[in-house]
Amino acid sequence: MARRIKRPDDGAKPVKMHVEDVSLAEATRARYLNYALSVITARALPDVRDGLKPVQRRILYAMWHDLHVTADGRFIKSAAVVGEVMKSYHPHGDQSIYDALVRLAQPFSLRYPLIDGYGNFGSIDGDPPAAMRYTECRLRPMAQDLLAELREQTVDFRPNYAATAEEPVVLPARVPNLLINGTSGIAVGMATSIPPHNLGEVCKALLALLDHDRDLPIEKILRHIPGPDFPTGGVILNSADEIRKIYETGQGTIKLRGTYERDPKKPNTILITSIPYGIEKDALVQRIGELIGKGQVPQLVNVKDLSTDDIRIALELRAGANAEAALAYLFKNTPLQTNFGVNLTCLLPAVGAEVAVPDRIDLKTMLLHFLDFRMEVVTRRLRHELANLQRRIHILEGFAIVFNNLDEAIRIIRASDGKADAAPKLMKRFGLTEEQADAILETKLYRLGKLEIADILRELEEKRKRAAEILGLLDDEPARWKLIRSEIKEIARTYGDARRTRIEGPSAPVEFREEDYIVDEDAWVIISRDGWIKRQKSFTDVPSIRVRDDDRVGWIYRARARQTLTFFTDRGIAYTLRVNDIPMTTGHGEPIQRHFALEDREHVIGVICHDPRCLPAASAAPPASPGLVQAYLNGDLAPNGHENGNGIAPPAVPPPPYGV
Repeated sequence: MARRIKRPDDGAKPVKMHVEDVSLAEATRARYLNYALSVITARALPDVRDGLKPVQRRILYAMWHDLHVTADGRFIKSAAVVGEVMKSYHPHGDQSIYDALVRLAQPFSLRYPLIDGYGNFGSIDGDPPAAMRYTECRLRPMAQDLLAELREQTVDFRPNYAATAEEPVVLPARVPNLLINGTSGIAVGMATSIPPHNLGEVCKALLALLDHDRDLPIEKILRHIPGPDFPTGGVILNSADEIRKIYETGQGTIKLRGTYERDPKKPNTILITSIPYGIEKDALVQRIGELIGKGQVPQLVNVKDLSTDDIRIALELRAGANAEAALAYLFKNTPLQTNFGVNLTCLLPAVGAEVAVPDRIDLKTMLLHFLDFRMEVVTRRLRHELANLQRRIHILEGFAIVFNNLDEAIRIIRASDGKADAAPKLMKRFGLTEEQADAILETKLYRLGKLEIADILRELEEKRKRAAEILGLLDDEPARWKLIRSEIKEIARTYGDARRTRIEGPSAPVEFREEDYIVDEDAWVIISRDGWIKRQKSFTDVPSIRVRDDDRVGWIYRARARQTLTFFTDRGIAYTLRVNDIPMTTGHGEPIQRHFALEDREHVIGVICHDPRCLPAASAAPPASPGLVQAYLNGDLAPNGHENGNGIAPPAVPPPPYGV
């Protein structure tokens, strides 16, 4: 048995702890506010300037700065990217980082993907991507245009979470990424849902704003940006006024529908060629297949997914079926037509604030923020270039002074005891600065040849000329706007493409009767005396019909699915029910109370089956006249609803209208 060893008393005095009483409500409020601000500013919402959430920005920056991944370079394992991002910038779990990376590479998620993925990055069918250890990635050229100006001190940097490195607050972003790729996210108390747009159209709107001194009404902006442009295509069904209101208020709903084609050579086939944004193709095909299997779309007999690189979903029609009726049902009951909620909420830069401020803005404000940001980036880029030029000019001017007195400079250097001795002598003799003297002493001998000297003097002239140009740009704001205009045009030429989503406006609703979606098939309708009801395709005899214990068959009708049953109760009320709504089963069926709100102890005393055109519009008619119910009870109407007494009805014949 082990002995217990007493720890010697080290004689340390007990530490006095400071205890402060704090209101639980105040502490909870403060901590929840910190959490909410963290989610809003550092997780869920994009910045209006570069259109990126923090995790997306950190992924691109880590690939470009730390891993040196380029668009024309080699692919790198996704796991390496995720590890670098989590290690240096985003300590919130590897899976969330990988999910963000995958989305940046999916052409069906982003209108203009920023990452080039190699391997299984998921599919529009809803298939998950392969594990990060199997996939590889690199930047796309557009992503490099978001990052390229970072080296020119165009944006501010801040320490990372561990204060071991720095990360950019925002990327320079030559591309209006927020509008062209959109985003979605849920924060605390707010959310964002910005649809993607066409790059060429957005660039035209930016140029139009510059042409009109940034003062252009939303109506004229919408001449260039008529609406969203989703990567999966589709058709927008909103009117021009609805779209204008969405962009004016920063919120609204876009009605989006998939597109289809009809091949004259295959009249019984409908080919779906695009699906709404954010819809999984496999789930859509399964949903359509379920509806066909349940007989809810009688015009269709089958659905096939023929997709390869593009969307091709084939719907097979019955001979002579109404294709418009089938499509109308699918638009209403499947994701083939959906609503995309628009919420233009993003983070806006605020003067004097450490972090950006969330706000919902309109389309024009979003465009102006991008232009203002480009002006800031271009100005800082020019200042950085000018500072580099001035440093180089300063060095070259020292070379020019020495080259004019080369022999004397060489004698001074040869007579010196080393670099430390030669530098002050050169500075004193030729009026050089310490920086110029050090550069001269570091010069290799081959650069003292005539050609090298001529090249240095030519470089000095070019640098002075470029510095004068930059000074002119910094003093001339319209000239800088002209430079921004040329850069926007270059982006449009490089990445612009055709619109994928058509805008057709609201179409007239296709009206069809509910009966158009019912297969008018024959069946036996069986009602028990206790009010249980069902349909069966066939049966051998009445005793073989399954009913609940202590129950018996009350009425049997041969009816078609589109016909209607009328139920009479002992309270003098008639209820109507379409045959198609009765469950098809060989079991007990279901109680009639599932269809009608019968009163306590109210029960059915008679049933008739007839054409629905003989019935009033309401499904539950007002109480029948006492004479009608009495006539039924007196036997003027047969108890089973038929003239013959075997309990099995002949094909229903529409009776004259009853006063029910």
